[in-house]
This record gives sequence, C-alpha cells and structure tokens, in this order.
Amino acid sequence: MKFDDAFLKSLESLLLLARRLQAGPLPGERTTPRAGASLEFREHRSYTPGDDLRYVDWNVFARHGQLHVKQFAAERDLQVLVAADVSASMGFWGKREQALSVAAALGYVALARGDTLSWAAFAERRLAGAEGLRGKSRAVDLLRGLEAAPAGAGPTRVAAAGDGRARGLVVVISDFCDRATREALRGLRPRGGGLVAIHVVAEEEIRPPVAGAVRLVDAETGEEADADIDEAALDRYRAATQARWDALAAFCARESVPFQRVVASTPLREVVAALLRPGGALSRR
Repeated sequence: MKFDDAFLKSLESLLLLARRLQAGPLPGERTTPRAGASLEFREHRSYTPGDDLRYVDWNVFARHGQLHVKQFAAERDLQVLVAADVSASMGFWGKREQALSVAAALGYVALARGDTLSWAAFAERRLAGAEGLRGKSRAVDLLRGLEAAPAGAGPTRVAAAGDGRARGLVVVISDFCDRATREALRGLRPRGGGLVAIHVVAEEEIRPPVAGAVRLVDAETGEEADADIDEAALDRYRAATQARWDALAAFCARESVPFQRVVASTPLREVVAALLRPGGALSRR
C-alpha cells in the first residue's frame, strides 16, 4: 500500500467535504476552541494549511518569523482509535487497500479537528500502530505508518483491534471474518464512548468468479476442499453469504453500534461521504 502526494492532497478535499456534510463535530467530539473560550493553553505547534488563523500566535511570528498555532486543553479530550483489518481474508479484491485508505481519511479528519488519534493495523494480533497523534502536522506519520503496515498471514481476530484502554470513539474497519465478532465488538466499545463498525466487502464475494471443478483454499486457515461449483451451489453460497452479512448488520442495530457496509471498489470520496452524511455511521447523532 502506497499513499502518494496526490492521495495526501485528496485528503484536503475530503476534509472540506466532511465540514460541509457535518455542521458540527464527530460523535462524542469535544467542543472546538472558540474565540474567547475559557480553555487552558497547552502548547504551540507548527501551522499547517487549513488551521484556524484565530489561533496563530502572532507574537511568536514577530520574534521568529514562523507561524505557530496555540493549542488548548479542552475540558473533554476526545480520543479516537481507528483500527484497520489487514488479515489474510482482506488481501483479496482490494479490501485491504480500501480499509487502509478509509483509516487514513478518517484519521486525517480527526487530526484536523484537534482530536487525539491512535491507529492500529490488526490481524490475529495487533501488527502496527501509534498512539497520541495530535494536529494535522502528524498526518504524514499516520500515512507512512499505514502504508508500511504488514499484511497479516493469519485469521481475523477483531478483538485485536483494541487494547482495552480506548475511550472516546473507536472505529473498526474489517470484513469481520471472525466467528467471535459479536463478543469482540461488545468488548471494544469504550466506556462512556462510541463504537463504529465499517464492514468492507467485495462484489466478488457475493458473485465469485468460479465455476466447475475447483479446489477451495481458506485464506486464513489454509484448509482445502474440492468442490464442483454449479449454479445451484452458487445460489446456496450467495444466500449464506448474504445471511451472514445481514446478521452482522442486525446485531449492530440491536447493540446500537453505528454500522456501514463499504464495497472495496467504491471510490474513497464516495465512501467518506456515505459515512459522514446524515444517516451515515459517522454522522452527528
């Protein structure tokens, strides 16, 4: 996975899209600093394009000729965890690439909004990640970390998306090929915070390009089975796959977990728009 300069530039347009679709913060986000707000000054950071000019420290600019932005300690410091599944089952039909791209986009929006961002790439265990990123200047660290995340060789273990310490907002991006998904999602919900499940699927999963005598190999366990695929077998497979997907969506609805299904081939801008627009999994509630 490689995020080039064009992708980085596209994130700015996605940020503008997010601001247009949402008049306010993400679910659970703290109140953003306002002129005259009673907030405790915390530190300076380098100015990045798009920062609010009201928080530029002009005294620092006058002395050093460099733009720095004041950051404040808000009463509630929202922490956002974005976790992307990179397990073996995600390695087909662009699912892993879509998951990492969505993680990059949502992480960038969180950084631009002043949240404290943590990210993780997981499979059977947590394979990569970082904690405590703040400010748009850390976007490059986020992208470089995600693009260097290794591809998992083992099964999906959704519980590995978190470490039990998360608070604020947890976003899990996965195909959820884990029989323990329901228990894992319950365990990942942060106390006093929110959990969002983004289900990445591929069109080929519901309409597999196979026919005739084939040998099927489980991508995550390596188990093999010979099968003779005809239309009746494909119909049974499609019905079982759709039933599994529907069961996951129904579970999230019962548990009040915002849920969104994302097709791997869908352009990222369309995915982000669907997540953020009213009714989407990350819309204001």
